[in-house]
Amino acid sequence: MKNTTIYLTLLSLFIISCKRQEKDVKINDKQKAEIYFAKCQGEYTTGEKISERDKNWSLKKKDIDEIMKLSSEITENEWHFSYPVTPCNIDIEGYYYNGKKYDIQINGGSYLFIYDGEKTIISGCDLPDCRKYFLRSKENMSEEENISPPHDSKPVVVKRYDIDFNKNNVQDVLLVEKKATGYTLTGKIDNNFFFSKTFECDFIEIDISTKKNQAFNLVLGYADQYQKPFRKMIFPVFYKNNDLFIEKVFIATLETNARTGNEEWINKEKTEEHLLKNIDIDSILLK
Repeated sequence: MKNTTIYLTLLSLFIISCKRQEKDVKINDKQKAEIYFAKCQGEYTTGEKISERDKNWSLKKKDIDEIMKLSSEITENEWHFSYPVTPCNIDIEGYYYNGKKYDIQINGGSYLFIYDGEKTIISGCDLPDCRKYFLRSKENMSEEENISPPHDSKPVVVKRYDIDFNKNNVQDVLLVEKKATGYTLTGKIDNNFFFSKTFECDFIEIDISTKKNQAFNLVLGYADQYQKPFRKMIFPVFYKNNDLFIEKVFIATLETNARTGNEEWINKEKTEEHLLKNIDIDSILLK
């Protein structure tokens, strides 16, 4: 009799367990198939109106999973200076990712707020693969030009950014040219060169969708021999008296956590008041 009771109890637990698993599968399948639509309110800080593309912005479950994988935690200052804010958000409560539940707000400006029940982090998605998921990317490139040098050598790829440095409603230009030793940044006002400096780095980004009074944000990136990024330096760059200068720098370094053994991005902020043409990267890192 006791054996029969135990058997029936185990059978009941097995049936209940199967029903729960079936319910969980249905919930997961529903979430996988679900499409999340944006809610847009107001307008851009630049005065730009919300477009039909903005209103129709949406993400699938697999898109959000990919964004979570591509994104990394950023500081509030880095978000404040480096990411464009759009009036469109995708809000999701109880989102499951890697077995954990989160409340997420995804902004069209390539960043998201993630709440795990205890704390909220800001995560930025600034890799090239991120661009297709958002309305605005961290790097807003105006256009890319192929400039053909003399003597039939290979064309030089130059990125061009249109910036009104002296606020006279005449479009000035910032050019980024790939060199053998890094990247050369050149500025032109009224078609006259006023700035040029070569940065020794593995990649460079220019963000012209700034939220403060800076002319642009300069991002220098460094990678190892396997092309894996391990450091990013972000400089909010200001224009004054026909020159470019910085007041601070944000540094993100990929380090191994001694306790967990996992790699994580460590963020630091340093006050550095210099003309951009005079900055010494090595000196900044050693301080």
